[in-house]
Amino acid sequence: MNGKQTDRSPEFRDTVANYLSSLINRRDFAGAIKYFDANRSLIESEGGSWAGSTMLMVASAYASLTNHQSALRAVRKAQTFTAADGDTNAMAEVFMELGRILRNLGQVKEARKALQDAESIFRRNDNLEGQSRALNQLAGLLFSIAEYRNSLRILMDAVEIARQLDDKKKLAYMMGNIGRLQTFMGDFADAFKHIRINIDLSGELGDDLEVARANMSLAYIHIQKAEFTQAEATLNKAYPLLVAANSPRDEAIYYSYLGELEMRAGKFEEARDALNRARAISQSDSDESTLTGRILRLIADLEIKIGDFRSARKTASCSMLIAQKSSNKVEIGLLKKTKAIIAEAAGKKQDALKLYKRAIDLLDESGVRFEKAEALLAAGQSKLFEPRTRITYLFRAEEFYSRSGNTARLNEVGRLLAEIEPSSLGQRKLDRKEPTKPSPLNYLTCSPEIEKFKNQLPMLGRPDLPILLTGETGVGKDHMAKYFHSLVRPDGPYVAINCASVPETLLESELFGYTRGAFTGADSNKTGLFVAANQGVLLLDEIGDMPLSLQAKILGVLERRKLIPLGSTREVEIDIIIVAATNQNLDAMVEAGTFRRDLYYRLSGITFDIPPLRERKSDIPLLLKAFMKERNMLPESGELPEELIRAAVAYDWPGNIRELDNKVKRLQIMTEMVVEGDLAELCRSLFSDGNQRHSAQSDETNSLFDRVEEFERKLITEALMAAGGNKSKAARLLGVHEATVRTKLKRYNIVLSEFGGGSAPN
Repeated sequence: MNGKQTDRSPEFRDTVANYLSSLINRRDFAGAIKYFDANRSLIESEGGSWAGSTMLMVASAYASLTNHQSALRAVRKAQTFTAADGDTNAMAEVFMELGRILRNLGQVKEARKALQDAESIFRRNDNLEGQSRALNQLAGLLFSIAEYRNSLRILMDAVEIARQLDDKKKLAYMMGNIGRLQTFMGDFADAFKHIRINIDLSGELGDDLEVARANMSLAYIHIQKAEFTQAEATLNKAYPLLVAANSPRDEAIYYSYLGELEMRAGKFEEARDALNRARAISQSDSDESTLTGRILRLIADLEIKIGDFRSARKTASCSMLIAQKSSNKVEIGLLKKTKAIIAEAAGKKQDALKLYKRAIDLLDESGVRFEKAEALLAAGQSKLFEPRTRITYLFRAEEFYSRSGNTARLNEVGRLLAEIEPSSLGQRKLDRKEPTKPSPLNYLTCSPEIEKFKNQLPMLGRPDLPILLTGETGVGKDHMAKYFHSLVRPDGPYVAINCASVPETLLESELFGYTRGAFTGADSNKTGLFVAANQGVLLLDEIGDMPLSLQAKILGVLERRKLIPLGSTREVEIDIIIVAATNQNLDAMVEAGTFRRDLYYRLSGITFDIPPLRERKSDIPLLLKAFMKERNMLPESGELPEELIRAAVAYDWPGNIRELDNKVKRLQIMTEMVVEGDLAELCRSLFSDGNQRHSAQSDETNSLFDRVEEFERKLITEALMAAGGNKSKAARLLGVHEATVRTKLKRYNIVLSEFGGGSAPN
């Protein structure tokens, strides 16, 4: 076939279309373009719908070669040729390709309109399959610009269509996409449920690549919850499937997740290797992809952690250029946070303050929760802000971490809040009394079980008898250790270290100390914590997170009462009492081989499990009164309002005593923000969502469609509640047609009167 061909028969058109299609199916895009160039004049002179469909294939070939400008010119010609036939399915396909090309060019607003036009035409032509594709493309576009709520609402319509088509493959994809959206919105329990549906259904269909992608999504949830062991295991499930599928982009995502996991776990060298590999794979595909920008941002965060602020500034700037081009609010917000930390380190106070605030605002606007909590935590750590502002930021971050079950981050927030002295917040405006002096150290409780253990403590102050304290995060293990110290060695030092918060590479030197020249960077002698605690008490908090390689050395110190600092040959004798604490099940860890059996037996001679606060409700008013008295917050009567006690006792306290203390701090700030601080009234906002728990386990007894219906019913009822039972307003909130809402009201037998509206239509 060449440019001299003049035959316009149907056979000619079929030959051109079939040959061009075969080249594209073989992914010979360059060959397809060459063939088109040889027959360009014949194709364009033919005109009509045939030329339109042919130019659509040409546009697709150009786009696959990332020649987006040529692709745009081709699809515009296809649009012109196809327009004569009106709003046909062929025209909808043209709009679909136009939307994809405009998205690749960064013209998001125009891409959105093109995809909306495609969906509208498919819908008018009753083409459910095309409508489903258009909705999914539109949801993906909105996801890429971080409009997560709108994307989720559009997927809701797409799920309904996939059910009508009985298309399990589409349903699997959409369940995965819904789960990913819910992850970004911080709804980890529902996200886990929908991604599990995706894995199950994709496994049935034999779609290994989708199973791998879903496992990476699950791993990312584990990373955000600081469940690093589970995250690593889930990533390991995904990797061989990705390699078999030969998908470079997915492999780059895998290494970016692995790098983020290693960085959060404090393994910086491993993180650097993984992120550099992710960058190399991503940049070989496209130098300015959103994925590349995200990887660069993670590298900048890693460079900050290792103190290389100069490189971090340069890397963050490169990432920002990509994020701004794609208009991705989440990436821009996270980069603002990164730049704020860099500016603070450089002493640029005003720049840093503006960047922190802008980061929080952008992430708030985008609807993401984990990323917003991370920005709030970073601002709460910064001493550039006033103490009151820092506490407000930390409380906001704490809400999310508590809801999502991120124990590590909750511990960090609790530590930061504890470092901010109540005196720095100032006196209550209406209370002129002098603050009361703190009571002598005690462990306040009404629990007979805890009281019995407290009575035994004075007899346990022997160096050869370690104490192991177990219990949930925030139950007061560290405070019990301090109380024990005040009883048995009040004149000696009290030293504590959180084994989970110190990177493995630094933990040994922190505990044992080192001599000058022991390793690169050891410019002077350092006294380790064992020696610093001599004649006193040493708390090894979160002992379950201590690496196995160090556990043997700890056992040696306990047995010999001697140690050798790093780089030295001289033994140092020590006289300390060890208290170990953990919220993990050490018995199970011993069986799994992640904790040494001999060390466990050495530590567990005296073991006490501190019950959670929800199991000792009588302690709640006692502790509440003590914390409020310490901050001079009690009413004139000196007694707590009954409503405040009822609300506090009814609350579940997932964060235990630490959460109670933090809520009292928040209540203190709230009372100072109003002219007349009514404690009973203000406490309602503290406990309004306290007992709402989400289960991360899907109901295995329900079918896929049952679970989809459950998800849809939840969205509709939430929208109706927000809209006061108004169907039109609920439809606008959901981003769907009112007819869709009416249909689903009938299907799920939802009564509008329950939401303040009229009855459901017959």
